[in-house]
Amino acid sequence: MSSWIGQYLIRHRNMFVNSVMPRAVGDRSILTPEIMAHYRNAQPAPAARAANAALPGYIVGAGDWLRSIWDDRAAFAGKPALLLWGLKDIAFRRKELDRWKRTLPDFELHEFEDCGHFLAEEAPGRVVPALRDFMRRTGHPPGGREG
Repeated sequence: MSSWIGQYLIRHRNMFVNSVMPRAVGDRSILTPEIMAHYRNAQPAPAARAANAALPGYIVGAGDWLRSIWDDRAAFAGKPALLLWGLKDIAFRRKELDRWKRTLPDFELHEFEDCGHFLAEEAPGRVVPALRDFMRRTGHPPGGREG
């Protein structure tokens, strides 16, 4: 997507909204015309999609930084970890989840069989309680206060 054609499609055809999003959710019916209009109207013109167009290059360019985090993964041992995983995600699949399972021996996992990449959009009624409960149990209540 960082090629010239990818850049053109992202900026001039709103590829992330029109093509990637519908493929990245577990159930396309959640992307009603009203919701899709919201996403399209947030960046209505090519100039407004500059950040979307830059994202693929940032991901590719972050290889060294991501590798340094991976190489230092032992620093995360013993830290509370929560994984919320959409099993229909086209970007982060079962093999990536299995790698996390091998890497983080002590974590809490919530698998969402019916969801893809956008868990907060696809299952807010399950994601929010899981996050709140995890934060409360690990001493980090939402908003930095109890309650």
